Amino acid sequence: MFMKETKRTLSRSNFDKFRQRIEERSGIYIDDSKLNSFKISMDARMDALGLDDYNVYYSLMLSGTGGKQEFDELLRLILIKETYFSRDERQLQVLTGKILPELAERKKGAEIKIWSAGCATGEEPYSIAIAIMESGFSGGAVSLYATDISEDALRKAQEGVYSKSSIRAIDRAILNKYFTQKDGLYYLANQVKQRVLFSALNLNDPCYPMGKGSFDIIFCKNVIIYFRLETVKTVIQRFYDTLAAGGYLFVGHSESLWQISDDFELDEISGVFLYRKNERSNVLPATNLLPQKGRAEKATRGIGQEAPHTVKKTGARHSAFTDRAVKKETLMQHKPGGLARKKDSPVRAKKWTMPSDDNYDAVLEEIEETLLTDPKNIDAHLLAGKIYTSLGLYDKALKKGMDALEVDDLSVDAYVLTGSVYYKTGEKEKAISAFKKAIYLDADSVVSHYYLGNLYKDTKYIEQAVKEYNNVIRIFETKPECRERLVGEIFTAKQLKEICERNIEVLTSNQRKEDRGLLPLHAQKV
Repeated sequence: MFMKETKRTLSRSNFDKFRQRIEERSGIYIDDSKLNSFKISMDARMDALGLDDYNVYYSLMLSGTGGKQEFDELLRLILIKETYFSRDERQLQVLTGKILPELAERKKGAEIKIWSAGCATGEEPYSIAIAIMESGFSGGAVSLYATDISEDALRKAQEGVYSKSSIRAIDRAILNKYFTQKDGLYYLANQVKQRVLFSALNLNDPCYPMGKGSFDIIFCKNVIIYFRLETVKTVIQRFYDTLAAGGYLFVGHSESLWQISDDFELDEISGVFLYRKNERSNVLPATNLLPQKGRAEKATRGIGQEAPHTVKKTGARHSAFTDRAVKKETLMQHKPGGLARKKDSPVRAKKWTMPSDDNYDAVLEEIEETLLTDPKNIDAHLLAGKIYTSLGLYDKALKKGMDALEVDDLSVDAYVLTGSVYYKTGEKEKAISAFKKAIYLDADSVVSHYYLGNLYKDTKYIEQAVKEYNNVIRIFETKPECRERLVGEIFTAKQLKEICERNIEVLTSNQRKEDRGLLPLHAQKV
């Protein structure tokens, strides 16, 4: 079913009005770079309601019960998140194998309380519950609470009925043990559902109903990326107050508390980074600071730069609070044929190219000499990044990518470079984010489409993987200049096209077998 085409024009004043209202009610900030996607969400709701005027829709949102329900529907579209069961097995393994036993010993068998903040449709808290049940933990009672701003999402969570997409990463044995399949849907067992208590909570509310120091563990992953910096600081402070001394905070891979909070201690357990409230901390009164209306808050750190926290294990590198680094206000400066460059974008003096004789040391030396007098030479930064990537020096490569983005935050090549580094180091969420930004700036970025296909394939998002591989083939067939641009990089155009065609064939074949029950969900390999 296709949504009918609309010809509505969203004025700047209307956009600002909706944005302010949404932030006031939820703390969620729709920055300028999200204007188009926000308009699509509103148009979808207005089409469903048969409305053509944004002012009429705004008035509806201000009404009583109907307005609250419509606000929830709009928010659901704005906050569509990629979520599924067992999304981060390493975090769950650390939770059940290390943290719960340590807490049980310290609390001497007293109840352990876990809070999943921003739980969406329940995949995260239910994954936690299943992991605890499977671990056989016997160190005392564990209570699991889950909250979300969307009442619609909470209703779906309580129902516990999921599509194939939500269960795609679950091991077949776990799937058969805790789910019942019927009519293409997967019904979660009551023994799991009854372990989680759901309730509605707006993280932007000045006071949380739970008491200070009442939780031992908080999961809040990929939620605060929707907030402005001042709101993030406030929410993190409330999490700190809500945690008991020695409690743990889990955040997403692409998030950190750098420049947000100095109260937590960054910890690393078995390769998983998390934050801990010092055991000697006194419980502080909850802050009532709210974000100042209309004030544009910008984080000043670049994508992927390391956070200056002390990590217990030396040599460990922490992931960054990625999305707040991009100066998003520039991404909407449209002009015919694409996005406008910033007026102060540097003029490139010399076109650097990858050395063909592997004489990297001499080239790197020349690059560094050039950057001493021309620190904004973006081509020099990019070439150095490519060389460091070839040498496996990924930290240095990533830094060069960050340096390039500092020079020009609309550089497609810089996003491709950082995405490639994240891809090689296994930081999939960051890689996806970087490649999507590259495609936003250049829809014909062949390398970005190809690596996105690989990333979606690895996360078993098969339809999206096939779509990206088809994008590569389409670009090659319709844009000869893209074929020429690719030659001499990673693959020839012919090689890459053949790889994509083979991947599509294997993925679709596996999908058909899975639909017939002949292939385990976790066996989709290419």
